[in-house]
Amino acid sequence: MSGFGATVAIGVTIFVVFIATIIICFTCSCCCLYKMCCPQRPVVTNTTTTTVVHAPYPQPQPQPVAPSYPGP
Repeated sequence: MSGFGATVAIGVTIFVVFIATIIICFTCSCCCLYKMCCPQRPVVTNTTTTTVVHAPYPQPQPQPVAPSYPGP
């Protein structure tokens, strides 16, 4: 009878490992079952590039020089 119990335990263990492998394979994106069952998402390849050109900051016009005051 002990041989029957060991056989059942091995069978249950193999079944659980098989089910776990299937579940993991359906959730892993690198697995072929996942690629077969899940729809592929389109790859977006168009990109836009924005170029920012900085214009020089306008400099203020020089102020006229105030007349010099006579010394003492």
